[in-house]
Amino acid sequence: MKILVLSDSHGSDAYVYTVACLHADADVIIHLGDGERDMEILRDLPNLASKRIIQVCGNCDWRSQLPITTLETIAGHKFYITHGFQQNVKDDYCYLLRDARKTGAEVALFGHTHFPHYSEQNGIYLFNPGSLFQGKYGIISVVNNKLQFDLCTL
Repeated sequence: MKILVLSDSHGSDAYVYTVACLHADADVIIHLGDGERDMEILRDLPNLASKRIIQVCGNCDWRSQLPITTLETIAGHKFYITHGFQQNVKDDYCYLLRDARKTGAEVALFGHTHFPHYSEQNGIYLFNPGSLFQGKYGIISVVNNKLQFDLCTL
């Protein structure tokens, strides 16, 4: 199982398209906000029908109908998915960790800071792919039920 994680594309739909084509073998594509409309370009991909696409609203996604957070089970692992602005992730991760723990999530995905981040804190993996607008994105692989996190650059 391969999960492509994007965030903060801020109008860079060409980057969304490029990364999605580079990782056409991804089973799931997650966008963590601030670029809701950028994901529309993926409609042109012929193999999109087989992909699971998950999106949340960022603080720059004006008039969005997307959820601010969502809880998803992917390949047997529970993911807490959010942009991170409501959890004040630019200051610290305490609210993000609190919310992820309340849901029983194993992984907390977030954006907003534009800086790539990967750590494990108190049994919860924190993963921010960075800003796609700056060429940063992430890949999560699930192999033999184990999670592997990779921070990538275009």
